[in-house]
Amino acid sequence: MPHRAPLTAQRLAEIYDESPTPVVRELLWEIHRLRATVSRANQVRQFMGPTGSHGVPSSIWECFTRDLDAEPCLTDPPTARQQAVVDKLVDRRARGYDLYD
Repeated sequence: MPHRAPLTAQRLAEIYDESPTPVVRELLWEIHRLRATVSRANQVRQFMGPTGSHGVPSSIWECFTRDLDAEPCLTDPPTARQQAVVDKLVDRRARGYDLYD
């Protein structure tokens, strides 16, 4: 059975806006954690190089890279909510504050 198309960050934000419940928030945090794992996997792939599967069978490596390439979390532009957090941190930094004060 094929997977459904991956959800973009924008769609995940819309889902929360449509139903801002504690359960939806908890599920979105789990999705965030999984997306961070995908991002780390992509960093490993970049470190290993485009053909550097380093002992991984080629069919598995090709499937891995194809699956990573299909992940929107690696190319999604930030949502308005995410951009607001980034802008706030940049502004605090520009004013000379520590990012986490």
